[in-house]
Amino acid sequence: MRPELSVNRFLGASDEPSGPGDDGVSIIVVTYRSARYIEDCASALRAAVGGVPAELLIVDNDSRDETADVARKAAPDARVVETGHNGGFAYGCHEGAKRARFPWLVFVNPDAAPAPGSIAALLECARAEPGAGIVGGRCVASDGSADPRSWWGRPGLWSTFCFAFLLSSLFPGSRLFDPESPRPWAEGTETRRVPVVTGGFMLVARRVWDETGGFDRGFFMYGEDADLCLRAAAHGYRPMVTGRAAYRHEVGASSSGIGKLVLLFTGKATLLRRHLRPGTRSAGVALLAVGVFLRAALSRLAAARPERQGRPTARGEDWRLLWAARRQWLRGWPPARTGTR
Repeated sequence: MRPELSVNRFLGASDEPSGPGDDGVSIIVVTYRSARYIEDCASALRAAVGGVPAELLIVDNDSRDETADVARKAAPDARVVETGHNGGFAYGCHEGAKRARFPWLVFVNPDAAPAPGSIAALLECARAEPGAGIVGGRCVASDGSADPRSWWGRPGLWSTFCFAFLLSSLFPGSRLFDPESPRPWAEGTETRRVPVVTGGFMLVARRVWDETGGFDRGFFMYGEDADLCLRAAAHGYRPMVTGRAAYRHEVGASSSGIGKLVLLFTGKATLLRRHLRPGTRSAGVALLAVGVFLRAALSRLAAARPERQGRPTARGEDWRLLWAARRQWLRGWPPARTGTR
């Protein structure tokens, strides 16, 4: 459905903010073969800004299909940037951020649908809690029910031990044995401090982006949101989520192929190598490998029972293929690709 421009108008290339202190948001959507999503996303974003001054930057990572053309038709007042290179999600975000004109950056996945007023709610929370630096929203399912994947726990040696020896599978959602999994939103909860905000709908203050270097370009996809939140915390910021900023993210709940799982576990291995204490990093990566091996070995006994590890959903065959591809992901992303600036 074609969005109604009268709902809200993004600032175009010829518009200028009122001044350096203007408190607007730069919305950055990175696309890759996202033609089927971008119209609905742009339409949702118009209502999501809630009257806040905003610009929309759609960064296309060399889709080589109709995505960029569909984006221009769906949002003629947006700036569509064709990079000519698929350098990954973090790369596309940097391409958008360096063109952004406002002091608040909002990153939105093209398959996400923010609710009306949700971006205004992110900004309101960020203003009220300047120490947060990074603010996320509340993920909901298509029927409006709560989807807890708005945030994640901090990856650590204990959580990886629980993954390795199936404790997180035997006791899903347990604070003790599944510490990385998000907790359901409590009734009446509006804000909470969290270790990791999901990158599919995330506001980052420009000062935090500049201070930390933003998403690490070394991550092609998956894990860059956790890495940024952990580095921001090391700089003294305390990321938050607000229940007033609801959004729907359908694709994150769907099954994924082995290619996505390899990317996901490459990110997990990189996070452990970067953020565990020196002396425990190799042990953490080894535990990650043990967890994949055990699931692969036991997968035939539980082939009909899928297990979600992060965003994708893994089945028995996935674990076997992931174990077979372990040389691709155990080392994490190579150091030569990990510059953040």
